[in-house]
Amino acid sequence: MWDSVSTWSMIVMFGVSFALEPSCPVCSKFEYEEKLLERVIRNETALKDTLDKITETNAKVADTLTLVSQAVKRLEDTKQDLRVNIEAFLNSGTKNVSANVVEMKSLVQSLMGQTSKELEILREGSVVPLIMFHARLQHSGTTFTYAANEDVKFNTVLVNEGGVYDPVTGHFTASVAGVYMFTVQYCPINGQFAYFEIVHEDKPVQKSRHGDPSYYLCVTMQAFAKISIGDNVWVRSSSTSAVFQSDSYYWNSFAGMLIHV
Repeated sequence: MWDSVSTWSMIVMFGVSFALEPSCPVCSKFEYEEKLLERVIRNETALKDTLDKITETNAKVADTLTLVSQAVKRLEDTKQDLRVNIEAFLNSGTKNVSANVVEMKSLVQSLMGQTSKELEILREGSVVPLIMFHARLQHSGTTFTYAANEDVKFNTVLVNEGGVYDPVTGHFTASVAGVYMFTVQYCPINGQFAYFEIVHEDKPVQKSRHGDPSYYLCVTMQAFAKISIGDNVWVRSSSTSAVFQSDSYYWNSFAGMLIHV
């Protein structure tokens, strides 16, 4: 660099020497050379100051470029970290959502299966088995008399779904637990009273008394009872009673059926 400065200094000196050549012979050669030397020194000083400023500026620019480069690198690192964090978050979120979806699907399927089973149980429970019987006294035109606490045997069986009624004993025996309805019709002889009751396991669940002084009239009584498997229900007279049976006009009968399980 200083070689260049010297070269330029020589050029300036020669240029100045030619430019400052005295125009008159009276001028002192020494004075001329002195002024020329001063100018060369000033030019070298100014050039050196300029070069120093350029060098300082270059150093500042280099420092600034270094800082910019470092800032750019930090920015790239931050971008990369942010990208990695976002990808990790998205992947984690996707996995969590997928896991939750799978869990919810499994739960829904389990609930559907359980609900289906419960509906099937309810459906099976809502289907009431056909348990029903209907029987009457036999021998038309016959009077039947009963002592107190005597069981009534309805010998003629009209319906016996499930085989639950025994005409020999007059007892209904439950083969299915549930709520049953029972009904009895009896026709007292005119001028006499009849007393009957529906009995569940030797305990009355319904009682009735009727009689007419002039006519053969028929009356009915009903009872509802919750029956267990194996329980017996039948009809018996609660006091001395007499009824009349007419196959053509009126029947003395006992009937029952399962209405709810």
